[in-house]
Amino acid sequence: MTSENTASNERELMDFNEYNFYFYMPDSQVVKNKLGFFIKNRSIETYSYVVPTEYGDKNFEDFIDFTHSHFTNGKEYYIVKVYNNDYFQKNSKILRNMKLIQYHLDTSIMSWDGTKKDQLTPDSYLDIDLLSSKKVNRWITVFFDSFSYPPHLKKYITSMVKKQHESGIKFFVGTVSGKDVCCFCSYEDENYLGIYGVGTKLKYRRRGYAKTMMSNYIEEKNQLNPQLKFCLQSLKNSGAEILYEGIGFESPYIQKRFDWDPSTSNILF
Repeated sequence: MTSENTASNERELMDFNEYNFYFYMPDSQVVKNKLGFFIKNRSIETYSYVVPTEYGDKNFEDFIDFTHSHFTNGKEYYIVKVYNNDYFQKNSKILRNMKLIQYHLDTSIMSWDGTKKDQLTPDSYLDIDLLSSKKVNRWITVFFDSFSYPPHLKKYITSMVKKQHESGIKFFVGTVSGKDVCCFCSYEDENYLGIYGVGTKLKYRRRGYAKTMMSNYIEEKNQLNPQLKFCLQSLKNSGAEILYEGIGFESPYIQKRFDWDPSTSNILF
């Protein structure tokens, strides 16, 4: 296997972890085929997205055609996540014809494989609680305090978390002196342990809690299995990316984003 194929396979394995994590969303239709990963959510528009596989990269027009039909022939909003910086130039005719709008917040696809474990900063002052189904509302409380989700989505997020918990996704809160201060969740498959939903309550920010929480968790898992690899996503050039880089995560891939929004489909490039 060439290094190029190895990189493409690694990228798809990280995409597959994310696909499996979101597979358990209520009110969703999910498809995986040789062209890519396709998730359609009828409750939260921004959870509707597609990512091409290596085959989808090389057959981009077929990938876009399938995407468009999956979203009821362009009547529903979706996000296309691609990797190559030259996509707009290389596929400009296809993108223009489909009226896909480039979105300029890039995403870092990050991984941690143990080679930089000396960068972890574990500390015993912060404890991590793995939540049972009866206590998962603690995670939801911290999550909503950490992110700017509209209050009306709390019912849906609650149902999603409970369904994910039943399906093997694990939910954690970080506590300091008995108070819940931060949170994350994880999904482990045979290739990666994916980390999602990392957040810190507003009044506890800028104290290093998230960094300590992630360091404690990764160190514990690494001691149990030194071969375990982690993956996560963050906005490029964000504070979160700096945090993850600080504990040894690397970003071999950058996702570019295009939006299909039927309400603005009359926009011309």
